Amino acid sequence: MLFLSVLWLYLCSAGCGPAPGWNVVIVSFDTTRADRIACYGNEQIRTPAVDGLAADGVLFENAYSPIPITLPSHSSLMTGKVPFAHGVRDNGLFHLGEEQITLAEILRDLGYRTAAAVGAYPLLASTGIAQGFEFFDDHLTTAYEDFYGDRIFPKERLFFDERRASRVNEAILPWLEEYHREPFFLWVHYFDPHLPHEPPAPFDQLYAHELYDGEIAYADESLGTLLNHLKRLGVYDRTLIVFTSDHGEGRGEHDESTHSMLVYNTTLHVPLVMKLPAGSDPARNVGSRIGPGVSIVDVLPTVLDVLGAPIPDGIQGRSLDPLLRGEADRGRQQEIYAETLSPRITRNWGEQRALLLNEFKYIHGPRRELYDLTEDPREIDNLVDLKPDVADGMEQRLAEYLLEHSVAGLDASVDVDQETARRLQALGYLQVSGDRFGPIDEMLSREGAAPQDHVRNVADYSQAKALLFQGRFGEGKELVLGLLERDPENPHYLEMLANVETRLGHHEAALEIYEKLELVTTGYPPLEQVLEAAGRVLLARGEIDEALGKLRRAQSIETTADGQYRLAKVYERLGRSDDELLHLHRALEIDQGFVPARIDVGIRHAVAGELDLAESHLKRAVSDDPYYERGFFNYGAFLIQIDQPRRALRYFQRAVDLRSTYVEALYALVETHARLAEPEAAEAALRSLEDVAPESRVARAARQLLDASP
Repeated sequence: MLFLSVLWLYLCSAGCGPAPGWNVVIVSFDTTRADRIACYGNEQIRTPAVDGLAADGVLFENAYSPIPITLPSHSSLMTGKVPFAHGVRDNGLFHLGEEQITLAEILRDLGYRTAAAVGAYPLLASTGIAQGFEFFDDHLTTAYEDFYGDRIFPKERLFFDERRASRVNEAILPWLEEYHREPFFLWVHYFDPHLPHEPPAPFDQLYAHELYDGEIAYADESLGTLLNHLKRLGVYDRTLIVFTSDHGEGRGEHDESTHSMLVYNTTLHVPLVMKLPAGSDPARNVGSRIGPGVSIVDVLPTVLDVLGAPIPDGIQGRSLDPLLRGEADRGRQQEIYAETLSPRITRNWGEQRALLLNEFKYIHGPRRELYDLTEDPREIDNLVDLKPDVADGMEQRLAEYLLEHSVAGLDASVDVDQETARRLQALGYLQVSGDRFGPIDEMLSREGAAPQDHVRNVADYSQAKALLFQGRFGEGKELVLGLLERDPENPHYLEMLANVETRLGHHEAALEIYEKLELVTTGYPPLEQVLEAAGRVLLARGEIDEALGKLRRAQSIETTADGQYRLAKVYERLGRSDDELLHLHRALEIDQGFVPARIDVGIRHAVAGELDLAESHLKRAVSDDPYYERGFFNYGAFLIQIDQPRRALRYFQRAVDLRSTYVEALYALVETHARLAEPEAAEAALRSLEDVAPESRVARAARQLLDASP
């Protein structure tokens, strides 16, 4: 990479560098269809931030993602390459290689400060997407489990780990404050529109009829916060801002409720808005709408072209600067490529590759399809038999495209560690072995089952997860039973049914399913996972010894930090404090960043009067996980213990900010404000407590405390 950096510096030494002072900001909303944005025609939503950008810039009416999957799509956005040219074909199973040159690397080598903050697990720095960023924040809401194995944050139990858009802003805005006086490149990723749809207030009420729109509207508000920050710092006018999405969402069309399995425009058509720096070129048409089809692989070359920087060879993207200027496109005829290999990689079905050219779209796979997007934008009428010459011609051109742009020997698949494979499988995302996928032959294939025939099962599975997340266990069970009618031995469906039965309190039924799953030899669910789940059910039944046996057997198969922590909590329940402490330390030996165990160790030291050790552990806990409210609450409690109530307030408040229903932290605010003789603040904290838990013992105790205060 050092050679590449020197090469870029050499290329730009001849005066081809970017215009002084122009910054670059890319904002990507996850899972956002273009037609759900107000300026793209959705009259049921308010997206003032995106609409304002479009008014200040240029809106592309027909922009497409090359793949409906988060990591590979963002890899295309950052490299200007289609997936088979950069090698990333799916989430979790592939890694963007160091040999790939990203926009962040290019701009860093041109003297830019570079920073990013992302909102979800598929874009962790470990995926390779962070290369070129000097600051990359991927702290997410961690999926810790409570005593019974339920995730403290239920959204993470069923879906990817994530954090809200406001937390992404919280991570990046301090960096912007520090470095905005230098040319900078900033990438901000908001994951909120992804399932499950859980917009915060007031968007949950404003969009109660369509929570997906509520998530988009909430993300738009966070975008507005970012844009206002740029304006306040005086850098908005000299910043090139790109807004887009990695992919859309099926929303039930073509029987696909989510994304990744099919390549219809429901999941490929994405918003793309570019706001140019003031004075970059008076010929550019501010407020215009551009109709010709483009791809998000065009973002990298367009950014570099606008900045006056050289565009690297070997990319499939092209600069959209002529379109931005309002000129006729004099370049090559725009061919837009898209693919999804996920049906083959994760489920052993057939793959899909597509080509958009002029008014036609051709989809190649086990079932060939051809659509006239001008006459049939929803892709309903397959013309492959009515226009065989067009279909055959586009198939030939698609094969040539693969041949022209594929890279010999490119293999970005990774050896998936057991924990990652388990997480992907538990999500229902990966339903085959998590082993390395291996090199992919870049040629057209019609092998395997047509994903269109099976995607309904994926939709029902996703819907069942959403219902469980919402606490609608009866409805979720009906969907799972329907899935099992179609595939009675599917271990994913059986595991979900066991989960439903547990939630409904049907412990005997759940244990019967887990006994059946113990005999499964397909690799999913792993035996230790089944044993852990069965142990949790036994705990709920009060069968402590039996539960302990299951949990210890699971740990004998695979020793994990969370498994050791669960054993520690069982021993705590049994009053065996030495065994409890032993397993807490074992959890930290396995994973120094496992914060629940660190908090409990810190509490043990605090109770023993070992204050320096207690503070060391509790302070590290809030540093290691800035989104785990229990860490902040317990550090606040420690500060009360050492008679620092003023400092403690900040930590109690942070705990409440992270979880507004955290009644213990709300009580701590009431008590601490009262102790500091701040009656108005104490009353305000009490009102918040009574709002979330009006009949609780904690609220009554807080009221009695204030009534007894002088």
